[in-house]
Amino acid sequence: MTRARALMCLLPGLLPGCGTSPTPDQDPDQPPEWTLRRGVTIGSVDDPVYGLSGVRRALADEDHVYVLLLQDGVVRVFTRAGEFVRDLGREGEGPGELMMPSEMGWYGSRLWVANWGSTRFTLFDVETGEAETILYLPDVPPTLYASGWAPEAVLSNGHLVGSMKLSATAISWGLVSHDVRIVTDTAGSVRDTLALLSVVGQSGEITAGLGRDRRSYWLHPLPEHDMIGFAPDGSGAVLVNRRSWEGSGPAEFEVTRIDLRGDTLFHRRIGYEPRPVPDGFFDDDIEESREYGNVVDRRAYESALREFLEQRRYFPPVARLVAGSDGTIWLGGPDDGGERWWLVLDGSGLTMGRVRLPARSYVMFANEIECWVLVMDALDIPYLVRYDIVR
Repeated sequence: MTRARALMCLLPGLLPGCGTSPTPDQDPDQPPEWTLRRGVTIGSVDDPVYGLSGVRRALADEDHVYVLLLQDGVVRVFTRAGEFVRDLGREGEGPGELMMPSEMGWYGSRLWVANWGSTRFTLFDVETGEAETILYLPDVPPTLYASGWAPEAVLSNGHLVGSMKLSATAISWGLVSHDVRIVTDTAGSVRDTLALLSVVGQSGEITAGLGRDRRSYWLHPLPEHDMIGFAPDGSGAVLVNRRSWEGSGPAEFEVTRIDLRGDTLFHRRIGYEPRPVPDGFFDDDIEESREYGNVVDRRAYESALREFLEQRRYFPPVARLVAGSDGTIWLGGPDDGGERWWLVLDGSGLTMGRVRLPARSYVMFANEIECWVLVMDALDIPYLVRYDIVR
C-alpha cells in the first residue's frame, strides 16, 4: 500500500505546507476486525447523580472519566471503575458556570469546556474545581451571514479556535460556501486561519407551495458537509471531506490531519463501497413536514421538499468522526441495518482495523487500547460503556 504522495494542501492558499496531489489507498484487503470486550458501564435510570442526559463528550485519563452533560451544564467526574467523584461547574452564565457546553479537551493539566451558549471557554483545575473564563470574541468585522461566533477548541499553545454561526439562509442561497475556523489569542486578536470547511448542500430553501414571501429551510438528514475533529490534547485537528458518491467515478472520501498551525501532516483518499439510499427512506421527513404552517399547496410543497432530500442517492461515507487520544482517527460509517462500522487509522493515516457497534452507539473517546461509547438502550436511556480492544 502506498502512502499519500508528499503533502497536499486541502485548502489552497490557506493552509501552509502544501505539496502534490494524494494517491488513493491501494490496499485491496479488508482491514482486520477488532473485538470489543465490554467493561465498566456508567449510567442509571433513576439516580440523579449517575444518570446521564445530553452527553456531548467524554474524556478519560489514568484515574478518571469526565463526561460533559449539555442539559445539566456540568462535567461529571467518575473513577475509571464508575464511581461518582464530583461535578465541575454548574448550569449558568456566571464564573465557573456552563451554558450549552458543546466540547471539551485538555490544556495541559486543565480541562477546557467550550460554551456555545455564552461564547466562551471555561478552564477547570480538575483537582480543586477552580475555574477560569475566557471569552471568544475574534477581532474581525461582523458579517450579515452569521449571528456570532461559536467557540470550539483550545490548542496546546494556548490559542483559541472557533467558527461563525452561519445562517441557513446564507447557506441555502449560496452566499456562503465555506465555514472558516479562526485562531485567536486569548485577547481576541486573530492569529491564523486554521481551516475552511465546505458547507455546500448542508441546507435547502423551500418556497413552492407556501404563502407569499414565505420560505422554509431544511437541514438535510444525510449531511455531507466537511467535518472537523480536534485532538483531545489540542495538538491539531482532523478534517474529513465526505461528499456522497454521485453514481460515476471512484467512490472516495478524504482525510487530512493538520497541526496546530494548520500545516498538513498527511492527506489520504480512502475508497469505499457506496450504499444506495433505499426507496422511501425520506418518507418520515415528508410526513413530519405536514406540521409546518403557511403551506397553501401541500402537494407542491412536499414535491419540492422530496426533490431536495432525494438529491442524496447514496449515503455519505462518513457519519461520525473522533480524533483519538493517541493520534488514531475513528471514522464511523452510515447506519447499515442497525449496525455501524468504525474504521480506525493510525497516526500517519494508514488503516489499522475496524470495529462494529450498534448504529445508536457513539464513540466518545478512543485510542488503540480502549474506547468509551455512549450506548442508547431500547428506551433511549443513555449509558457510557468502556470497551477494551482485543486485536
